[in-house]
Amino acid sequence: MAQAVLTGVTKHGTNDFKHEVYCGTFTVGAGTYSPGGLALDSFLLAYLLPKSNSKPLSVQLWSTTGSGYIYQRIESTGNMMVLQVPLTGSLTTAAPLVELLAGSTLSAVQADTIRFEARYERNAFTAP
Repeated sequence: MAQAVLTGVTKHGTNDFKHEVYCGTFTVGAGTYSPGGLALDSFLLAYLLPKSNSKPLSVQLWSTTGSGYIYQRIESTGNMMVLQVPLTGSLTTAAPLVELLAGSTLSAVQADTIRFEARYERNAFTAP
């Protein structure tokens, strides 16, 4: 099965001439989970079309349905890692969260709607 893709649902943006901030939601399509996560920065770039030549300064991600999954952007790769409670752990143990297993189907994640807030540094404006 192919790697899952992200699909935009809603978006809106604002800017203060130094930064652009976009808020919205997206879903994860059918497919499997790849080690290191799903491509996030490239999806946001194509979906939001920010006026920036750089990667996002920050991206916050969270579930709108209370799925129990934690979504984390990895700055060095631009991917979204999906984390969960360890299979042998529980929320009452001090065990760190673990990444989904490579090749896992994403049926539970597909049912989720993920909200995001992405902040970009706006390109400098030069007068003609």
